[in-house]
Amino acid sequence: MGTTATAQLTPREHEVAVLIAYGHTNSEIADLLTLSLRTVEMHRSAAMRKLGVRSRAGVVRWAIDHRLFV
Repeated sequence: MGTTATAQLTPREHEVAVLIAYGHTNSEIADLLTLSLRTVEMHRSAAMRKLGVRSRAGVVRWAIDHRLFV
C-alpha cells in the first residue's frame, strides 16, 4: 500500500477511491460522477487491486495514510 501503488492509479480510480473513503456507495459515486454503476465497479475493483486492499475499509486506511481527507 505504498506510494508506488498510489502512483499507478488513474485519475478516475483515485477519484473513486477517495469517494469510497468518504463513505459513498457505488451507486452514489455513479450519480456524483455521472458514470454507469458498472463503470464505477470497474474503477473500484482496479483501484483496490492496485492498492493491495480487499475491502472498503482498506481504502479508508489508504486515504488516511495519504492524508486525503480535508
